[in-house]
Amino acid sequence: MKALDHPNIIKFYETYQDKKYFHLVMEYCRGGSLQDKFASQGKLPEKEAAKIMEKIFSAVEYLHSKGISHRDLKPENFLFVDKSQNSEIKIIDFGLSTSMMTSNVKKSCKFNSLVGTPIYMAPEVI
Repeated sequence: MKALDHPNIIKFYETYQDKKYFHLVMEYCRGGSLQDKFASQGKLPEKEAAKIMEKIFSAVEYLHSKGISHRDLKPENFLFVDKSQNSEIKIIDFGLSTSMMTSNVKKSCKFNSLVGTPIYMAPEVI
């Protein structure tokens, strides 16, 4: 995570451990999630949705170029940096992600494990 550097991926700074916990220091995003935005606004105007999707696709393309698959992309895992209209959006929650380089997966292969949030999975995966 420390090596990732993209404007639409949450920045991970450091980790600390005490006797009881691991502490992760990450970029602070106070704008709420994409899910929150849907809940408060209902549907988004097409131009706004297109801008958001362009940023998301750019971040996913970057992750894939680094050999990383997130495996749990859903509205709750996108945060806005602030509450402004043109706020950056960030992909968060890499807890289910995997390195495609170390998992013996080739570009033409499919993943075999069932991972992610079922309601957001493609029917053919389930």
